[in-house]
Amino acid sequence: MTAHFQTFLSAFVTLFIVIDPIMVAPIFAGLTRAEKAGRRFRIAFEAAFIAAAVLTFFGLFGGAMLHHLGISMAAFRTAGGLLLFLMGFRMFFEPDSETEAKTPGPKASARENIAFFPLAMPMLSGPGAIATIMLLMGHDKSLVEKSVALVAAYLVLAIGVLMMAFAGRIGEALGRTGMNAVTRLLGMLLMALSTQYIFDGIRTGVLGLPPA
Repeated sequence: MTAHFQTFLSAFVTLFIVIDPIMVAPIFAGLTRAEKAGRRFRIAFEAAFIAAAVLTFFGLFGGAMLHHLGISMAAFRTAGGLLLFLMGFRMFFEPDSETEAKTPGPKASARENIAFFPLAMPMLSGPGAIATIMLLMGHDKSLVEKSVALVAAYLVLAIGVLMMAFAGRIGEALGRTGMNAVTRLLGMLLMALSTQYIFDGIRTGVLGLPPA
């Protein structure tokens, strides 16, 4: 297994857990239940495109913003790790509350365009996803690592489009119990990954050592 593939796999797993297209699917189904199949797919594609633009922007320019504010990447890595750990904790112990946190209010389905809100933000490119892509594309990363992280993000969003396109069938197949089980598993993995981010931030910022 090459180093680039390992980097891609790590970025893909992390982004897949944070964005969680599996959990987005039933919410999307509820928001678009009155739409025709073609319209649902177009909404899903628009949402993924907007989310990709948001993540790309913060991935490319987020580091410069941190530098301008005087925030080190080690500090951001630690803070991002804490944020992702809280997300993972909630996903593991309260999967229903995590779903509710990403579910918009009752009037959201009546909006002219739900592709931007709530689908693109905060469901596909919320604070957790933005923090993750900034960590994966930090100034200490090589051009290849940054490119690999973007490819991983785009692949996760593409999977999200497919999940939303078949949202009704996925929700029926898994059911509430199945959705909660998957959410808990992803939450446990996210807590482990976020803990590594925290360790790396402390090693770099406090101890002056390179990340593990």
